[in-house]
Amino acid sequence: MEVSVVNENKNDVVYSFVKDTLLDNFLKLAKVNVLTGEFEFMKYDAVMREEGYESISSIYEYIERQVADGLILSEYVGEYLKFANPEYVKKRVFSGDRRIIQSYKRKVHGGYMWITFGIIGPEGCCEENPWVVFYWREADSDTTTMVDALSTLSAIYHKILKINLTTDRFQVIKVSEYERKHFANRLTRITEWWREFAEGGHVHEEDLTVFREFTDAERLKKVFTEDSVSAQSCRYRRLVGDSYRWAQMELVPSIEYEPDNQILILYIKDIHDAYLRDLRNRQALLDGYHRDALTRLFNRHKYNEDLKALSKDGEGHLTCMYADVNGLHELNNHLGHEKGDDMLCSVADTLKRFFPEETVYRIGGDEFVMLSTKLSKETVEHIMVEVRRELLQDNYEISVGVEDGQCEQNAYKIVGAAELAMREDKERYYRENGRDRRRRVLNEELEKTLEAKKYAERFLSVISDKYAGVYFVDLRKDTLQHIYIPEYFLELLEQADYSYSRAMRLYIDRYVKEEYQAGLLQMLDYEELAKCLSTEAQGDLSLVYQKVDGKYVSLRILEMEKYTEEKYETIWIFSEKVFQSDDPIQLYSGRKLSYEETVNR
Repeated sequence: MEVSVVNENKNDVVYSFVKDTLLDNFLKLAKVNVLTGEFEFMKYDAVMREEGYESISSIYEYIERQVADGLILSEYVGEYLKFANPEYVKKRVFSGDRRIIQSYKRKVHGGYMWITFGIIGPEGCCEENPWVVFYWREADSDTTTMVDALSTLSAIYHKILKINLTTDRFQVIKVSEYERKHFANRLTRITEWWREFAEGGHVHEEDLTVFREFTDAERLKKVFTEDSVSAQSCRYRRLVGDSYRWAQMELVPSIEYEPDNQILILYIKDIHDAYLRDLRNRQALLDGYHRDALTRLFNRHKYNEDLKALSKDGEGHLTCMYADVNGLHELNNHLGHEKGDDMLCSVADTLKRFFPEETVYRIGGDEFVMLSTKLSKETVEHIMVEVRRELLQDNYEISVGVEDGQCEQNAYKIVGAAELAMREDKERYYRENGRDRRRRVLNEELEKTLEAKKYAERFLSVISDKYAGVYFVDLRKDTLQHIYIPEYFLELLEQADYSYSRAMRLYIDRYVKEEYQAGLLQMLDYEELAKCLSTEAQGDLSLVYQKVDGKYVSLRILEMEKYTEEKYETIWIFSEKVFQSDDPIQLYSGRKLSYEETVNR
């Protein structure tokens, strides 16, 4: 195509203005032979000048040198280096590509400037006439906005294509180097890409059907003909390295879309981690709906769903074991609900251990059901003999009924028969003095509990006179377990949200004389305290301080025999002391007491 300049008069002001303005828009202009790489700058703005490049004779070497010298921001290097490849440039130029352009950030005087790089070739550029113009200009705001947007999309999506369903063609916006080499640079049709991608093992075999159905071009043409359709998406697993990862493909109509020219944008992003996290969350919610909170067995919701499904299928063999715990009500009344919970958990754990492959449910307060499509009635009855024997060692007893049959007889009838057998077993248990025996066992347990409580109360009454407080303190977690704790310190703990160090600071501020506060505060530096305890020969530290009420208190801190990186327990013993010395501060404050001194004082 010939281009002529009307009224080409170099004295014409408008002509000169246009010529100078266009030239000013470019920072660099180079005449380039794409076959040999020979080039000559026609304009070289001082802003873009590079020192030591004068001896470079090839434009391809020139671009490589820019990258090697760190002039191009790293995230844009890959795309810019394509233009250092003669084969890539020749293919683009000689194919008649009229839009060869790339935007990037380049280092300029310590900062970065947005640059638009491009190639302009004359009409009919070919190997006989291989001269083109390489240009560099400062990118306009629209370009930088677009590149920023594409950079953001590129960070989210690992593949972006512009595809035309009508012509079966595609244009690459972003792909991995692997896909560029094996698909984009070799194929021209998007349907070929999809077919070879699936057949080449890049899609998990379990997702092949979904992938092929989604990428069926004829289906997509029909779908996107409907006005109401704005997007289509598909989730599948694709091969990444040596493993498969979940990905999502999305097709969205382009702004150029027309019913007879169906242009779409294809996005693919990795959703593996987010999808698995979502699956775990959904499973946790489902477990919360299907699991009994106390025993972690399946609950009545799951039992009803499974029984309905078994009845609906109506095929195969089913064995049901129906169990009821004897004496739960009495146990709760005598020893409290905590003991009752212990019994239920023990029964649940035992059933699950003896039926590891079967489905076990807690369907009521003290009722348990096991459903099996594999075990016979005789096998289950034999197992339940062992279950009862093991539970009896803990003085727990259950009533049991077992029944089996074919599901076509109705699974509900099989379960009903097992429940009826359990009721008969329970009547037999109580008829044979089971109630009296259970009451006797409960009374024995109650006596043991009361005896232990009596000894505990007696122990606390003895040490309360001798000690002002005895605590197990975990230096790793800043928590405590107390053997004896005064009422006022319990209130301080509640105010400190049960942080031992914060409660101690409140105690020091309110109850300890000012001149002794620093020494106590040093003990709350847990890291230093741990070092001191580990280096002391006896593994303990002691100090004496005075409270605001005038009383002296001895604090002894001992290291536990066993500790780990996660747990480091110490014992803090506070005891009130009476000294005969006229100067107890000088005698005891600030030095470690021996074990004998601590006890005797």
